[in-house]
Amino acid sequence: MPAYLGIPGALFPVECEAATVEAETTYSFDTTLEGKRKGQYRKGRPRTWSVDMGLSSSEETADVRALDAGEYGPGPFLWISEEAQATNALLPEVATCGPAAAFGSTITVAGALTLPGVGVAGRSLFNSNPALVMDFGTVKSPVIPGQQFTASAWLVGAGAKITLRWYDAAGTLLAGTVTSAGSGVGSVATRLSVTGTAPASAALCLLRATGATRAARPALTWSAGLAAWAPGGGCAAAVVSKLENSPVILGAARSHSGVTFTITEVG
Repeated sequence: MPAYLGIPGALFPVECEAATVEAETTYSFDTTLEGKRKGQYRKGRPRTWSVDMGLSSSEETADVRALDAGEYGPGPFLWISEEAQATNALLPEVATCGPAAAFGSTITVAGALTLPGVGVAGRSLFNSNPALVMDFGTVKSPVIPGQQFTASAWLVGAGAKITLRWYDAAGTLLAGTVTSAGSGVGSVATRLSVTGTAPASAALCLLRATGATRAARPALTWSAGLAAWAPGGGCAAAVVSKLENSPVILGAARSHSGVTFTITEVG
């Protein structure tokens, strides 16, 4: 499974031998003259990925090197790591129902929600009017046409459903929306899911809940099956830097090299 890098509608695969991710620390610390230590909370935690493509052919590294050379413009770019595809491709704040997930006049960030058989989600979304839809944020997640994707969320609400909607690179809604069965209940959180295949012109998708009063832990995986929930690993804005190309095998018709680079989340 490769990672993907690029712009909506023009993602290309990146075969990674190794890709480590590091997020900035949650707190910055300072010590007063009296010797007391204070911690200041940082709301945002931008991430950095160190990517090693290993020994690769010139064809395998061409797109990354072209992006680094400016072929796609200055960015920022979409970055979907292998881990995000397998666990949760939503943005971290959306997956944990932070402020970025609360979109709409009837949607607010709420407190903890019990997830039967799993535990407790520390944060959830509340919909004061379940007759209105609940979109999980406004930032659409990238998709690959022809591939299967699974959307899920814990929902409270009689007949609540989870929906996966497709969009082209310009953000225009496409046909082919898929919706789960309306199996939500009125007083208990239930994990609902739906799987769909991205249409030929699809570049982006968005998760939506209908008939729900509460929601927690939404997820999107690049798979046909439901996976255990994990915090979101999606990245909607990143730049590429520190690209190093180390030729190790050169031939008249084909060359190989070791390519490493850094993905830095911005915005």
